[in-house]
Amino acid sequence: MQIAIDPISVPTPGAASAHEPEPAPSSDPGALNFRFDSGSRASRSEQPVPLGGVPRALREAAELAGLDPLNELYNEALRYAQEGHLRLARERLQMLLCMAPDDGEARLMLARVHVAGQRWRDAIAALDEAASCGVTVPPKLRRAVEDHLQAERSALEEQREATRAREQGEVRSLRSEVRRLRSEQVQLTGRATDLEREVRKWAWATVGVSALSAVFIVASLLFGGSGGEASEPTPEAIAAAEAEELLAAENLPEGVQVAANPVEMAKDPMSANVAAKAAQALSSAPGLDGTALELKVKDHKAMLGGEVDRFTQLREAEELLRAIDGIDEVDVSDVVILARTQGATYTVKSGDTLSHIARRHYGNSQLTKPIEKANKVSSRNLRVGQTLTIPPVE
Repeated sequence: MQIAIDPISVPTPGAASAHEPEPAPSSDPGALNFRFDSGSRASRSEQPVPLGGVPRALREAAELAGLDPLNELYNEALRYAQEGHLRLARERLQMLLCMAPDDGEARLMLARVHVAGQRWRDAIAALDEAASCGVTVPPKLRRAVEDHLQAERSALEEQREATRAREQGEVRSLRSEVRRLRSEQVQLTGRATDLEREVRKWAWATVGVSALSAVFIVASLLFGGSGGEASEPTPEAIAAAEAEELLAAENLPEGVQVAANPVEMAKDPMSANVAAKAAQALSSAPGLDGTALELKVKDHKAMLGGEVDRFTQLREAEELLRAIDGIDEVDVSDVVILARTQGATYTVKSGDTLSHIARRHYGNSQLTKPIEKANKVSSRNLRVGQTLTIPPVE
């Protein structure tokens, strides 16, 4: 009896597969392994099972009852497949193959059902079994299944390559970060050495000023005149004492150098006081860590020089100086922004865009092209945690 098989559409290679292959048994000695050592069930059959097992007995019993189980199961499977009930179709064909393992047409039909369900490995196995039963397998169907299997292997290989490339990129990024940290450590070590020299210099200056003050006091006591009454200190002496106190090493903030000498501070003690307060404010600002600034205050005007890493630090320093009592004008034209002259690196944070990053480092949100060119990125494909190279623009 010949039964016409309606063609089942074959999905194109690359389509998402709904079939997940069963995991292979674990080779791990510690994995859980099942043993089928439970007792058999008690059978109530009145007749012995013939050679071929229960499937053969069921087939013979159905044929004795006037049924044609093989063709009926085949027809049911075909109908279910045409209606889209692929699981029921597979079950009917598996029942058929239990009764007739050498039915090549049923195995070919099972291969088509597997193809419709995108179960490519099961489909190729069913095609091989159908061919071994003597059925001619359509070359187009086999090529389609093999193409899908190859597409799956290629997709898996591409995924592995992408993962490997991402891991290698992260390793390179970490190595670059280590080199940057080592370079910063060398720079900080050199800066610490320079600061130690400055501290020693100002300590000797303090000793010198203290010695001159002691000599002045002794001379005043010895040659202070004949009235016998202690003379009141002059404004110049008071200014000199204030200058000495401001120049004491323990009162000098770290990270900001105050450009003033004892003579100038004695002439203008108010500016010296304002300069000391401004230096303290700049040195205590956490956003200015790593900067090297030079401050000078004269006639209510603060003049700032030195270096900052990025533009936002310059803006923060300027705002801090404007908030100091006694400073009416701030000049930051002599401050060098290292991101513009030497470049920098930056780790992308949530919400960042290239305009924000350019504004932060260069002070100009329009200067995004150098960053795009140096990193081959745009605002649309920035990733949080990505390290960007900020190239110099001057």
